[in-house]
Amino acid sequence: MANVRIDAQGVPKAPVYEVTPPLLHRGGVTSPDAADPTTAGAGLSTDGYRFVRFDIDTTASTGLSALTVQLLVWNGAAGRYFRGAQRQFTAADLAANPIPSLEAEVRGATVFLKVVAATATSLNLNVYAALS
Repeated sequence: MANVRIDAQGVPKAPVYEVTPPLLHRGGVTSPDAADPTTAGAGLSTDGYRFVRFDIDTTASTGLSALTVQLLVWNGAAGRYFRGAQRQFTAADLAANPIPSLEAEVRGATVFLKVVAATATSLNLNVYAALS
């Protein structure tokens, strides 16, 4: 049974959603990833949580005009990451919001946010993750 909040009369109010403080998932990324990680240890365990929010800070990059990221999900039986949703940010997207957030339903999986491609004079980004 899910945790619920109880009001002053003992009536359940709503489910409780625990949110973790954002933690650094990947720091100082200066180039796109040449390949997928080969071990689960490279990823983020979301055990006990349903969602992950990735905060992508691109403010230390210069001349960033395109960025593509992809969610990877670890499959323990196969011993590898499988590719999930992919998101592309254009120059207009990044100019309007150089610190985008992405949310994914992960249901306790081990995940990794891969930098598939980037066009920049100098790429330098950090990826933070918060679980809920």
